[in-house]
Amino acid sequence: MTDAYPSTVQHRPVDDEISLWEVLAVLLRRRGTIVLTTVLVSALAVAVTFLRAETYTTAAAFRPQGSEASASQLLALASQFGVNVPTGGEEASPAFYAELLTSREILSRAAARPYDVEGEGTVLLKDLLEIEEDTEPLRDDQTIEWLRDEAVSVSTGRETGTVTLRITTEWPDLSQAIANELLTEVARFNLNTRQSQAASERTFIESRVREAEKELDAAEDSLRLFLEANRQWQNSPLLVFRQEGLQREVTLRQSVLTTLVQSYEQARISEVRDTPVITVLQTPFLPPGPDDRRLLLSAVLGIVLGGMSGIVLAFVVEAFRRPHAGDPARQDFQETWAGLKRSIPFVGG
Repeated sequence: MTDAYPSTVQHRPVDDEISLWEVLAVLLRRRGTIVLTTVLVSALAVAVTFLRAETYTTAAAFRPQGSEASASQLLALASQFGVNVPTGGEEASPAFYAELLTSREILSRAAARPYDVEGEGTVLLKDLLEIEEDTEPLRDDQTIEWLRDEAVSVSTGRETGTVTLRITTEWPDLSQAIANELLTEVARFNLNTRQSQAASERTFIESRVREAEKELDAAEDSLRLFLEANRQWQNSPLLVFRQEGLQREVTLRQSVLTTLVQSYEQARISEVRDTPVITVLQTPFLPPGPDDRRLLLSAVLGIVLGGMSGIVLAFVVEAFRRPHAGDPARQDFQETWAGLKRSIPFVGG
């Protein structure tokens, strides 16, 4: 007699845990796949590194000089009156020059001039690099991007305050020429900026000198009128006090005028001064040989990457080929995959 209620079927739980021995067994079973993948990837990495064009790197280092305006007499005078005048120290910092060297303002000038390259003659960068674009502005823009992304590298030293410039190209003389050009452009940019600032400062101080002269004349007139009206002022304590106040005012105005005149002369000198504002510590040199290709490093990275790829591939192949009863979806996938392998050959370990 059949029971009214069907008996409950006891299913054995599936153990989804993977033991270390099973992992080791897969690695041993698919060792051919792992070794082959490792060899192929490492060989490919070495081949790519070896076939890559040789590059030549030169380096230059310089240190920015302090701004002369920060030490001028005008700033000292302003501080006496409680006026805080910015000195522009941040603009003269190594970080500023690092940004300047990779700015479009500097790189566009370096990209526009022709260079003498051995075996190529005098040629523009965009022609030497064989940059093909629809218009010349687009070619120029691609040349600037090449300089910024591939050729120019800038680093700064926090403790020493130096800026190190490295140029890497496929031509040794071109690397040296670009480095020299960038240093020249930085010096020219700073010189023009300093002269422009000095001209603005001179114009400002010139107006202040005229005002200071009028203030001094007014103070001297007040003292003169006091002395004319009070010829016996020494006998009166009140008149003595008044005379000393007027004399202090004249002395102060004389001091202000003297300081402004000195600052005015300094600004005039700075406006026409053409000395550099950077100290070159290392001039660009002609690279003695090509850069190290680092074949050993490429081989090691290829072995590591290839080994990891081989292990992943081994487990993928093992998962595809291992039978797994009780999972209809997986069995359906394996059957579909088997049909695909018959039409497209699959290389397994």
